[in-house]
Amino acid sequence: MKRYLKSARSMAVAAICVAMLGACANNGGKNASEPTGSSSPSSSSPPASSSAAPAKEEPITLTIVNAGGGTPNFPTGDPFWENNPVAKQIEEKLNIKLKWDVFSGVGQDKLNVMLASGDYPDLIMMSDPTRVIADKIAIPLNDLIDQYGPDLKKKYGSALNMLKQSDGNIYHLTNSYLPEGATPPGYGYSLQVRTDIYEALGSPKLETSDDVYNYLKQVKEKYPKTADGQTMYPLSGFNRNWGSPYYAMIAMAGSPADSKVYVGQDDSIKFWPKAPWGKDVLQFYNKLYREGLIDPEAFTQDYATWQKSKLYPARVAAHIGGWNQTYDVLKTYTDAKLPNAEKMYFQNFVFKFPSGDKPAVFSVSKKGIGALVITDKAKHPEAAMKLLNYLTTEEGNFLAMNGPQGIQWDMVDGKPTLVKSYLDRWLAGEKQVNIEKETGMGHYARLVGSDLGKTSWGTYWILKDDPIATNNTRAQQRDKELGPYWYDATTLGDLMAGADTDTIAKQQAVDKRLYENAYSVILAKTEAESAAEYDKYVKELDAAGAVQVEEYMTKMHKQYEQQLAGN
Repeated sequence: MKRYLKSARSMAVAAICVAMLGACANNGGKNASEPTGSSSPSSSSPPASSSAAPAKEEPITLTIVNAGGGTPNFPTGDPFWENNPVAKQIEEKLNIKLKWDVFSGVGQDKLNVMLASGDYPDLIMMSDPTRVIADKIAIPLNDLIDQYGPDLKKKYGSALNMLKQSDGNIYHLTNSYLPEGATPPGYGYSLQVRTDIYEALGSPKLETSDDVYNYLKQVKEKYPKTADGQTMYPLSGFNRNWGSPYYAMIAMAGSPADSKVYVGQDDSIKFWPKAPWGKDVLQFYNKLYREGLIDPEAFTQDYATWQKSKLYPARVAAHIGGWNQTYDVLKTYTDAKLPNAEKMYFQNFVFKFPSGDKPAVFSVSKKGIGALVITDKAKHPEAAMKLLNYLTTEEGNFLAMNGPQGIQWDMVDGKPTLVKSYLDRWLAGEKQVNIEKETGMGHYARLVGSDLGKTSWGTYWILKDDPIATNNTRAQQRDKELGPYWYDATTLGDLMAGADTDTIAKQQAVDKRLYENAYSVILAKTEAESAAEYDKYVKELDAAGAVQVEEYMTKMHKQYEQQLAGN
């Protein structure tokens, strides 16, 4: 995901020259295919007195293990790893190659065995670096970043402060972070309404909770049954730890998506039912339930049951949850040759509560996820950092995300464009692994890559996901509608870190009640009963220890804010 980065990140020419064997004598200019601000490969002609080009040095080989998953289609020993086009281009440009070891299954267990043996590689990809940092297997990266990672330093920006340990050192890097200055794409939670019904009802505005209520009333009145006589649900959903309806509705009110908390104006942290709009959200659900505007099984049926019994039979007029949960159902409708099937896709809308904050439908983090470390076994740590630095430049990141120019993409009118044969394959739904095999796309991106934001050409980092590049008008509508409502949750990602066992136990007790006890508010038979149940609900949270947990989370949130600022 991935779209609005305006400024390019360039690689320092001096660093490239070192990596390219010092061949800077006749550094060529950039060609038209290179991104603005990126470094082009240096080219060097032999001296006039020389009759032959100097022999190329052997490439520096770095060993790496991926214990973080994500590569099940290409196990260790597959020729893909050394022969894929991205690996070849990196070797050509930097004279560096990676020798991969890929763990399938429970990678962490296999990694633990490897670490215990003392025979581990130069680089390790993993989910949690705590042990390798504590055991001094991961080396400090500060000086390496300063000397060999100027582009990396710019790309991560203030997020590097969040990666510092208590001793001030950075021992690991991440991927899927929000680059400095970037804006993420239009993903996340939304209200999805079926287009044929929406247009038949006059395409009304759906900007507030009142708009949504009035629309659902119209649906119930005009479309009580499906064509084959089954009940049509104005709004439906499913229960996945409350997943979709729970998180989506509070995201509309301003709770950072998936966080379960509310951030006050004084930067205090509260559980979301205590937000100024908490009661309004629950009573909105209750109103829909009492008036038959929401599927009564929305809070009990599982995802598979919902799909089979409600979504696939075209009994859902609207859904609130992840935008992708209804995105692919159009094929089911067209394959079934339902009347007007081409108009039965779901559009995305974000609405607001009168008492709510700005919706926060998509949470991103400057800190990112996962971990990549350079170990104390590395004989060439400077080469490792040069590689990582290159992969954060616009040229390197785009290469890792899409493969080299000339395979699935080329420059057309100064802009990277999918080659038609590959565009047709993506649109036809070909499995991504087939195109990964041909292009190498995606795998080096997992080291330190990020697809959040846009390139300097205005494209998504991953071209096949770009709705303009693929002429996907549905995705364009989603991008436009959801794009403004992202939220930087960098300081909300680990609010219970370091908590004692008593605080953690209270947090777990509160968390359970957040899910289970909300039902009594939503399923109340009258508005007055719902209000009374809400008051009881909040008291139950406090009785379970909510206040103490909120105090701890507030302390950590403010501490992270200071850390992010470099203080």
